[in-house]
Amino acid sequence: MRQITFIDHHSCPLVHFPVGKPDIKPDILGIYKLGGTLNYPIHYDGSHRDVPYHRVETVIEVKTIGEQLLARRQAGSYVYHMLQARPDRPSYYGLSATPKYFQILYGSPLGLVVSAPTPWTDLAKLCSYVHSLYSPPAGHFLHDRTISWDEPPGQPFGRPSWTIRARRTTLPDAQPEAEREEDVYHGAVPVFLGYPFGRRTTIFRIRRDGRAPVIVKEYYRDDSRRFDEAELLSHIHSDGFVPGVVRTVSSELVEADGQTITFGDPDSDTGTRSKRRLVMADAGVELECAKSVNDLLKAAYDILEVHRTLASQRRVLHRDMSLFNILMYPTHSQCKGAEWLQSFPPLIDEILAGERCAPELCKPRGLLIDFDHSALLSDGDNQVRTSKELRHRTGTPIYIARAVAASREPVSRAVLDYHKMPVLYGKAKELYIRLHGQARYDRYTDDPKGDTFHGGLRPESLSPIEISQVANRVPFYHRWRYDAESVFWTVFSVLLRVRPQGSVETEETQKALRLKWTTLKAHSIPQGAALAAHPDSRINLIDGDPYAFFMAFPPELRDAAILLFRMAEQVFPSYAYMRQPPPHDDHLHEALQRLILNYLIEHEDNPIPLTPGSLRPAAEAIPKDGLEVGNYSGMLDSGVKTKGTKGTKGTKGTKGTKRTREESEGPTRQSARKAGGSSLSYPRDDDPPVFRNDWSYIQRALEDDRSV
Repeated sequence: MRQITFIDHHSCPLVHFPVGKPDIKPDILGIYKLGGTLNYPIHYDGSHRDVPYHRVETVIEVKTIGEQLLARRQAGSYVYHMLQARPDRPSYYGLSATPKYFQILYGSPLGLVVSAPTPWTDLAKLCSYVHSLYSPPAGHFLHDRTISWDEPPGQPFGRPSWTIRARRTTLPDAQPEAEREEDVYHGAVPVFLGYPFGRRTTIFRIRRDGRAPVIVKEYYRDDSRRFDEAELLSHIHSDGFVPGVVRTVSSELVEADGQTITFGDPDSDTGTRSKRRLVMADAGVELECAKSVNDLLKAAYDILEVHRTLASQRRVLHRDMSLFNILMYPTHSQCKGAEWLQSFPPLIDEILAGERCAPELCKPRGLLIDFDHSALLSDGDNQVRTSKELRHRTGTPIYIARAVAASREPVSRAVLDYHKMPVLYGKAKELYIRLHGQARYDRYTDDPKGDTFHGGLRPESLSPIEISQVANRVPFYHRWRYDAESVFWTVFSVLLRVRPQGSVETEETQKALRLKWTTLKAHSIPQGAALAAHPDSRINLIDGDPYAFFMAFPPELRDAAILLFRMAEQVFPSYAYMRQPPPHDDHLHEALQRLILNYLIEHEDNPIPLTPGSLRPAAEAIPKDGLEVGNYSGMLDSGVKTKGTKGTKGTKGTKGTKRTREESEGPTRQSARKAGGSSLSYPRDDDPPVFRNDWSYIQRALEDDRSV
């Protein structure tokens, strides 16, 4: 058995965090004793430095008298980051210490458990902490032997990659041999780290010479959930691969010493979580890496087509459309002996080309991933149970639909400001009808002289009080259009941040950008009593002064900003208030896709090149690769449960604190857009000069029904 030794490390941060750089500095580290002459570098004050995360087995934080709470908070933060940095450690131990007391910390997918303050005279508990590092109690899975780190050859303590052993399957194009019991993937690099005290999602990318990369996803699934991602993906692709939806070629419950790695008690209030591993055949890149505005919009168009097809043909609703789950420039591993879904509608490249291609040659511009929060839209006897699932709120705060965030339809006069289904013109209409047929076009199109909006009838005039009363009567469940709205918020957030090639920022555009981005980033999902009184902070982004809306975009993106404004007009109203609702669940998908298609046709020769991965500076940015660093300090001291928990080996149960969390539980618009509206009389003499030369162009575009 390898020996764990404790070293002083109070001066320098740990190195080689997988994603980002949190710079944590535990005072004492527990590491396996090194052999031979190998040793960690020494800092000038005599402590060690440059110790990598992947070699640390436990962390200890030491504080002075009176700083017991601070010691516990910092030690908890260290356990938080160690769980993210060590995918081979399903759970992790830490210790906080002051001159009088110590506390043992245990982090797992169920949360963080902290023992009561224990005096140093209680050596039995201290010894049990050390003993548990070697032989943990039953149910405390410390090691996952199916994944291990590898340092670069000749570089001890270098940044590691990971070797993953997946059972019972092999990638169809990986080896010519028959299916084996185990596949070994070398060189896995983490690209996403989720919240560690919950699902704890970790995503790895594995590059393969001359072949598409492999994506491995690990997470700790809540075993009480009805729908499982692997099962849903199997259902989605059961009649043929669906273009634009990630394919799973391997799925397993991960085991340690012959037991599934599972935490918790099915009879407790926290339930159980089990480690699951998926191997994916498809990969992609973030929307922020778009090479042009047209590429971004093509990806959005295809994702909307994929989503509405999943809901209509496969009866699956995604429910978490966001920047992290919508990818572009997808790459695909070849799957031998498999066929593509024959009934899939045309993708954007087929429409622009004016002809269909063979299903196996279809190349969607977007890739939809992460179906863990998805629901199967069952019929018949299962309909009631499905409706209960759809009443659960789920999504990512920045991108979640307003109704889902509030658990009811938005309330304001402006949500009754309905707009006709956008009309396609010229070449866009010709290509659409050639690929989709006249019947589909007519099915969604409103009579310009009629009184329908998206096929529905607007309600009678309602006062704000009456709107609120109606909102309380409308049953809440996750509707198709809520995911379409999330696609809008995703495109809006990306276009707000991308940088056109050669673009020069001005003080005015920077100020407007920071204001909008701060508002968007600060949006949260209200809980409990705050639901009814919590206004959606994003409303002013799309329902205010049109001039203020455009100020946040550089001149190169003026047409894209007009497109966003038109999309917002379709997204903002609440269609649940209509006397007769739209007859088609995918009506908002159709509206947004028509606007995008008109734009793409009008801008065939002007794709607006972008600088991939280079974002316009804002006050705060979304953590790259989804890393949740955030402020941890209050996690142990607000909103926590206190209950009896299992102690470490050799001790009795102690009082502790525990907190668990799911990862993604996860402007008043009047009639300013109507043709001839006087409220578009900008700019005034005292307005900033930004867009002054272009405002007449924008005003004409907003007043012209044929624009974008």
